[in-house]
Amino acid sequence: MMDTNVRLVSDSPPRGNDQLIRLAYRGPLGWWYRLTAPAQPPETASLTVRELARRGRLTSATLLVVILLVLAAYPIAFLTPNHVLAIVLLIPILIDTVALFFNRAGKIAIAGVLVVVGIEVGIGLSILGPALSGGGLTTYILPQFDLLVQADFVAVSLLRPRSVIWLAGLHIVLSVLAITFLPRTPEFAQMLSVNGYEVYLRLITLQIIVAFVTFLWVTGAQQAIQRADRAEEIAALEQREIEQQQLQIEQKQQLDTGIQFILQTHVQVANGNFAARAPLGKENMLWQIAYSLNNLLARLQSYSQMLSQYQHMQEENYRLHNALQSNTTAQHELQRTRVAATRLIELLKQSQDGRIPTSTVRSGTVIDAVVTQLSNSTSSLPTSEQRPIIPQRTREQGIPKNTRPMNN
Repeated sequence: MMDTNVRLVSDSPPRGNDQLIRLAYRGPLGWWYRLTAPAQPPETASLTVRELARRGRLTSATLLVVILLVLAAYPIAFLTPNHVLAIVLLIPILIDTVALFFNRAGKIAIAGVLVVVGIEVGIGLSILGPALSGGGLTTYILPQFDLLVQADFVAVSLLRPRSVIWLAGLHIVLSVLAITFLPRTPEFAQMLSVNGYEVYLRLITLQIIVAFVTFLWVTGAQQAIQRADRAEEIAALEQREIEQQQLQIEQKQQLDTGIQFILQTHVQVANGNFAARAPLGKENMLWQIAYSLNNLLARLQSYSQMLSQYQHMQEENYRLHNALQSNTTAQHELQRTRVAATRLIELLKQSQDGRIPTSTVRSGTVIDAVVTQLSNSTSSLPTSEQRPIIPQRTREQGIPKNTRPMNN
């Protein structure tokens, strides 16, 4: 059953997110995802694994955009007299490169933190560098504070959505401290004295709006993704349940068919037909039982044939024994007849008048009938005066040759 369940899961139709994942790995950025994103999850992966892969692809794409933006700033660094900016831009690039390795290894949280740190370091150095080395904050540097929302977007996308609230608060505090306590140029100081409230309000408002809007948007998107995944899971479970029910129906039909064939085979065997077999193949669930039953029936058939041959041999042996016994009886009877005949001949030799007492020659053989016939014949002959005399030569020689018993 376990093998059947695995087959049902693997044969289930691919879900919508799985199709999007395959399209992402085959699209224009497929080579980048294969190098820097976690491995493509299987179709049967859990919701957690698929969400991890999605965040890994998002982190990979974000890092690509961030690296390209940093590289795009390099021409400006080389055009300025102070080439320190070129060295400063190397720091976020190195941080983003390390984040790529963590992202490839599946450490999405660490990679997301490194991306945010890289953006923070890059923007912070772009503000502090000119402010500390160029005579103070200028109106040119003021828009750099607005770029801190980049870290907000990355944090809300790669980290937990609530992290953008804390990060926005940190940006507000650091921005207010930087504008308040960092050195300023006279131009920047004049602008703060005139429009200071507006400068602070713009920074704070931008961070709050971006933080809450992105938090609500990402939270709603994640909930929608979770609902979609749950719906797909429910649909997949329903599909597997339907397939499981169909499989159970097929198995029940196989069981019914197999039981009927096995019962019919038992009935035929009970009626004496040991040549009956259960016609079940390997596609039936009861084929092993049928196979064992067929082997047993084959052995019973062989034993039945052996028993039939044994009975036939016993009958032949009994017939031969009877024939041998009859032959022995006939030989014994013949021997008795020979003895009785020899005795009869001796008595005839010794008899003077041809009369033989029947009581002296009783042997239980056919000679008894001969003796009886001779006795009856001699009783009807005339007296000794009138009876012809048997020549002495004949008497000495005994019975004539043609009347002598023949010896076998």
